[in-house]
Amino acid sequence: MTPLNKKPVFAHSAKNTHENADRDEHNKKTWQSLFLFLAAYFIIWSIAPAFLATSVPLDVSEGISWGSEWQWGYYKHPPLSSWVLYSFYEGFGHIGPYLLSQLCVLLTLILVYKLGRQVWDTQTALLGSVLTLAVVYYSYPSLEFNHNVAQFPIWAGLYLAFYHAITRNQLRAWLLVGVVGGIGMLTKYTVIFLLLPMAIYLLLPRQWPLLKTPKPWVAAAVMLAIFTPHLYWLITHEWLPLTYASGRAHDVEETANTVARHFTWVGFIIAQLIAHIPLIIILALNRKRLLGVRTYQQNLSAHHALLWYLWAAPIALLVVLSLVFGIGLRDMWGMPMWALSGLLVASFIVPSLQAMAARKVKKAVMVWLVLATVLSLVYVGLGDKIRHKPSRMQWPEQTLAMQAHDTWPSLSTCPIDSVSGDRWLGALVAINNDHPSQMISGPASHSPWMNIARLKAHGTLVLWQEEDPLMLPLLDELVQTEQAHESFAIHQGQWQLNWRDDSIEPLTVNWMAYVPKSCVPTSK
Repeated sequence: MTPLNKKPVFAHSAKNTHENADRDEHNKKTWQSLFLFLAAYFIIWSIAPAFLATSVPLDVSEGISWGSEWQWGYYKHPPLSSWVLYSFYEGFGHIGPYLLSQLCVLLTLILVYKLGRQVWDTQTALLGSVLTLAVVYYSYPSLEFNHNVAQFPIWAGLYLAFYHAITRNQLRAWLLVGVVGGIGMLTKYTVIFLLLPMAIYLLLPRQWPLLKTPKPWVAAAVMLAIFTPHLYWLITHEWLPLTYASGRAHDVEETANTVARHFTWVGFIIAQLIAHIPLIIILALNRKRLLGVRTYQQNLSAHHALLWYLWAAPIALLVVLSLVFGIGLRDMWGMPMWALSGLLVASFIVPSLQAMAARKVKKAVMVWLVLATVLSLVYVGLGDKIRHKPSRMQWPEQTLAMQAHDTWPSLSTCPIDSVSGDRWLGALVAINNDHPSQMISGPASHSPWMNIARLKAHGTLVLWQEEDPLMLPLLDELVQTEQAHESFAIHQGQWQLNWRDDSIEPLTVNWMAYVPKSCVPTSK
């Protein structure tokens, strides 16, 4: 396999050799200083938010709460992301979610580099890997570890595995496609937007000989085997994530213009372009070092074209789904889709000018990452005081958890077993109090680990805000079928919690404790 433009071979003089050695040494120092900068960058992003924020983000609290139940699925998503998040939280505390996010970003860069070396050369691979960070999704949005961030290395891994499978047709490459694809489906179903284009690619006449061999089918079998436990969970739990997604789509349809729903792809494309603005600026700064489009096309091999296909096909698929079927697209679906953007931009740089471009890219990327870091950390650390409106990362998490920690033992001799009601408030308490279960406001199927017998034996602490209507069917059924005051000691109250910004009105949290009679202190 050859790079896009191979440098012509000349007989070098001693002077040229010396100049090349100096240039190589300077280039080496450029990369070394950039790697040191990136090491400091990832350390800061892994640690600083935990000390600046007063609360974990919403998706993080939810994921930790789910993961502590070790289910094969949850009412919104498949399970793997929550399992890993909970494990990191248990191992590293509040630093864990931020560390996990940055590890996902770092692993993505490594996979992009490995792919770049296979398709082009080391210099292009390094440039492409670093330029990936110029896509906005890999900076501020990565602070909130969720199923989209968890997909970063999965999409990059699928690019690499599928490329090896197509170009080498080795069984281990196809097995890797199956493993990574199965893991992807256990992380978030939107990985299907990459798996489908891969399947379509195999259906092209040029690839038919591959389908006549068992290897792609072995990959499909491995993928299905990994996904099967979750598939069984879906069947036995009323296809919860799919019905939840369908319900949300129905809510959108009721409020959206029927015709407009077929053009949500326009806003989606605009959002993805905005996420690429730093990369586009860096590309513009290096415009004099780029190959012309015609020259690039003339040197485009089938291997290079495969990467362009994998980059473009998922977005094309989403546009078709929106345009034809009126499927509403969410901007954040695009988060994991752009691991190849930096590499493809790097492939446009004239090989003989890559060393010079590397120095320019280094400065531009460093400026962008410093800017993104400062703005993000200021927003997390001071955003509530600047805007006088707290974000999720500025809620009084520890104060709320301490209130629950102090209130329940004063009413019950039994440990708190579950927190019910508002999913946000309940999760903040649950992740800070030895992980009691959470009974989420909504259908009972959303909290399958809860049941009437458990509530009757252990009781629960219910939390809500005035504007949040509660839907706790299991608790309602228990109260209706039994004389509640005969089975429980019921206590009710209200907490006033101060924000970090004193100018904001205190947060009012309502609570009700259902304490089983067997757990009531004798002195009460």
